[in-house]
Amino acid sequence: MPKQSFVTLALLAFVVVGAPIHAQTPPADSAEIRTEATGRRSVRPDLATVTLQFHAVDSTPRRAGERLAVRADSIRRALVTLGIPRDSLLTGSRWYWWAGRVEVIPQSQCVPSANPRVGCTQVVDTTYRIRESIEVRIRDLSKIGAVIDAALAHGITDISPIRFSATDVRVARAEALREATLRAREQAEVIATAGGGRIGRVISLSTQADYRDRYSGLDGIVVTSASEAASATEVTAPSVSVAVTVYGRWRFDPRP
Repeated sequence: MPKQSFVTLALLAFVVVGAPIHAQTPPADSAEIRTEATGRRSVRPDLATVTLQFHAVDSTPRRAGERLAVRADSIRRALVTLGIPRDSLLTGSRWYWWAGRVEVIPQSQCVPSANPRVGCTQVVDTTYRIRESIEVRIRDLSKIGAVIDAALAHGITDISPIRFSATDVRVARAEALREATLRAREQAEVIATAGGGRIGRVISLSTQADYRDRYSGLDGIVVTSASEAASATEVTAPSVSVAVTVYGRWRFDPRP
């Protein structure tokens, strides 16, 4: 190859490889606008959950367990009679039968002595308390009051607050997400206009805060509590609130 041609190729290689490096460096954003907005929708619940807790006491763990089993079977039969399916009655001991179910209760009593000078003798008599719980899942919400009344009729007073939930919130969540996104953009536009500029390209939109962990967003179901009446219990199911928070970041473009 002639010397002149070799020099020409070397120059061309330098131009092709070296020239574009500076052009590929993106310009840095001069300023950002950050907003947070929450959208909410209400849906009707279709599931209520209540936990019934009870116990039995006897002189031995076995006898206490037998009494507890009889009591648990009795309340289950009553709930099934109301129309609650058996697979909607979840027993707590099904998962952790060993965890805190048996409680030893030492009791001391004075037994009169045959010797008048002694008076009485202290005797320790130990009893055993065994606890159980049944989680009742109620899909026919009109039966909530009847479930509570059945529990009370069986001497069960340790009843948890009613927890309402909705099994399908996809439509409500999508609407809340759309509302939150629009509100976040509206806020950004107001900030940009007040700052003498306009919003530029979107840097990020997310339902999770991705900057400085400044916010702890709510993304899910918020359940309010139910009210209970005396006599025949009537429970009014509250609405279930679906809330979604959107965090937005935009570039701020000053007006020329």
